Amino acid sequence: MAEQKKTSGLKPKLQKAKAKFLATYYSNPGKDLKIIAVTGVNGRDTTAHFIQEIIKSRDTKTGLIVDPKTTSELYKQIYKIWKTGADHVVISVDSVALANHIFYGLPIYAAVLTEDGTGAPDVSDHDAQSILFNTEPYFSIICRDDNIKYEIYSKYPTKTATFTYGHDHDCDLRINRQKLYKMGTEANVTYSGRSFDVATYVASESAVNYMAAAALTGFALGADIDNIVDGIADYEPKIS
Repeated sequence: MAEQKKTSGLKPKLQKAKAKFLATYYSNPGKDLKIIAVTGVNGRDTTAHFIQEIIKSRDTKTGLIVDPKTTSELYKQIYKIWKTGADHVVISVDSVALANHIFYGLPIYAAVLTEDGTGAPDVSDHDAQSILFNTEPYFSIICRDDNIKYEIYSKYPTKTATFTYGHDHDCDLRINRQKLYKMGTEANVTYSGRSFDVATYVASESAVNYMAAAALTGFALGADIDNIVDGIADYEPKIS
């Protein structure tokens, strides 16, 4: 049993040492970037793209990293983005990478959890996602519609606040109605007493939640309604 405990604690220790080395090697790029980490069982890439476009609509330099697999790969990509003079980096990350402590030592500005209505994640997903939300980000974005997920993720500490989106009346950003087209999706949402429409070329009912998560993240970053609407509309998904 003692040997098992010793082995289970080895990976975080190795990751910590590796992260310290990489931070020094790459001149600690995380200190100058607002890192926005997006995770979830589904929709994290789409949500990350939406957020990146919203930030770009404010004439702010940013970069996007999709599903980095290792800490070395992550630091290499962050360094390239940092060298461009960017202020933000949006990172879509899966549960496997989170479980491998890929963000060890990096300051997380925003932790965003996507929601597509499929229910609570399994235990392995929750355990991995909890690693991200336990970094005490500046703020976090979660869905309020699923009571189980809300109860879990609303309890994690942040430096400022946890903001919520969904259909619930008490959400910071509320989804009022939605419409699915053959070539896209539209939704009406309310934030801070103001209602407006958002639309995307992503044709999916789940896209409504992804737009809501991205819009709320944008507001938390200081974007206005025009930035939100334009940014989400600007994302053109690749047609395979």
